[in-house]
Amino acid sequence: MTVFDDRRARAATLLRDAGLGCVAFVPGPNLQYLTDVSLHLMERPTLYVLMADGGSHALMPALERQKWQAAMPRCETTYWDDAEGPEAGFAALAARLSAKMPLGIEGLRMRAAEYRALARHLGVEALTDADPVLSDLRLIKDAVELDELRRAIPISEAALGETLDAGIRGISERQIAARLKAAMLSHGATGFAFDPIVLGGGAAANPHGDASDRTLSPGDVLLIDFGASYGAMHADITRTVFCEHATDAHAEIYETVLDANLAGRAAVCAGAPLGDVDDAATSVLEASPFADMILHKTGHGLGREVHEAPPIMRSNTAPQRTGMVFTIEPGLYREAEIGVRIEDNVAVNEKGHVCLTQFDTRMQVIA
Repeated sequence: MTVFDDRRARAATLLRDAGLGCVAFVPGPNLQYLTDVSLHLMERPTLYVLMADGGSHALMPALERQKWQAAMPRCETTYWDDAEGPEAGFAALAARLSAKMPLGIEGLRMRAAEYRALARHLGVEALTDADPVLSDLRLIKDAVELDELRRAIPISEAALGETLDAGIRGISERQIAARLKAAMLSHGATGFAFDPIVLGGGAAANPHGDASDRTLSPGDVLLIDFGASYGAMHADITRTVFCEHATDAHAEIYETVLDANLAGRAAVCAGAPLGDVDDAATSVLEASPFADMILHKTGHGLGREVHEAPPIMRSNTAPQRTGMVFTIEPGLYREAEIGVRIEDNVAVNEKGHVCLTQFDTRMQVIA
């Protein structure tokens, strides 16, 4: 049995336990996870349907025939070409699925085009959001995924070190982002987890702001949130540094965030509630003079998507489980003045956890 056979078997078990007859996947992380096939979500409708009994069906554009047949030779597939369009293919697929309802869909990913076509042939009442069921599918990382993460993260950290070593004073946010991306590729990244967030000075107070042509001046904070991709997995790291010097007030904000990061990491332990991690980190921020600067929860799951299950927030009472990977990224933000975030990637194990990120978290002043 291959790793993909095992993944499909686990997914089928989830469907049976949830009372679903089948689930339809569109191109994206779940489809690639189950089949090892990477397809673009484009204008041509594409579906892979896994059955609760372990069988599978697909609707594929004809131009994907070679790739799909090579990877999934036992999948019962209907191919359609541009001239005829996909409607007859949807009808044929629906005929094969009609006795296996309800059909789960990826509620946060499937487009209206695929949803409406399935609803025309199967009825709206036959379709249900399967995301609550599927959230458990990729929750535990296997050896292949952990190995790719252990490649993506050091690549990211080497690139960040190289970028900061080149200096930041008088350099624009966009220039720093470009240097960082080039360095990630030169160190072996197969892509980027997302476009790096590089924000200086007051702009760093926007947690997900966009890099601009603003240049770094002495005393400015510099927040860099980024990650390399390796294979199918993504790193997600944030470090905050200062250009030439930091005021005492800004240094106190930084040290508070660092204390929160360390408290969150100390709360990672298999069997303990996931919410304990957020509670530990956020409690440090709330007890500080900067409680009014809290804007977000402590973290999120990490893997084939930069944000995936589980959410690291106080209300999540689900247990931490060996093999989970998530971020710990407390932050403090004061509009138009400063933003500080320190983000690490941790994997839960039998002894507690291992911090996959190793880049220094102590406050750094960069020339």
